[in-house]
Amino acid sequence: MAGLKCSNCGGSIRYHDTPSGIQYTVFTAKSWENITQAIYDPKNERMHNEWKIPEPYRYLSCTIWEDFPKEFREVWVCPHCGTIAVFDNSGVRVKAVYAPTTDIFSVDRHAEKYVVFSDYVWEEIAELSIPVSEISNKFNVTYYAIANEDYIWLFKLGYESDYDKVYKRISVAKE
Repeated sequence: MAGLKCSNCGGSIRYHDTPSGIQYTVFTAKSWENITQAIYDPKNERMHNEWKIPEPYRYLSCTIWEDFPKEFREVWVCPHCGTIAVFDNSGVRVKAVYAPTTDIFSVDRHAEKYVVFSDYVWEEIAELSIPVSEISNKFNVTYYAIANEDYIWLFKLGYESDYDKVYKRISVAKE
């Protein structure tokens, strides 16, 4: 079991290996598009042109962690106040913390776009051995997000819809 103390309310955030609504898996929209368009070669016949050796092109939902290790981040949400802790690529250190705010901010439509999966949805995806190209047909994104250095906007229906929640950055971890 892993845990940390919320930077906003001081509450305890604990995550077990089973889904609990605490952990989310986040990909940039561009990375997610590249992943879901990856070639699925069930017989592993595709050859790497430069080295002429077989590459593992069996991109399945159950192996995204290994096949695309730098393409995602994990975030945890405090069950007490809703604060978001964004982890670095190692998944060990908190990179930034965003607290919910009721202030109204214009969405920065030019900022980076993300797709977010709850741990409930992600566990279902990871338990199946389906080609990654089929994930979008079988599973819905939990949230769409737009984020810049100062804010995160979450959308349920898509990037062009009205945002459901907005978060303001309250701290950044030391490098």
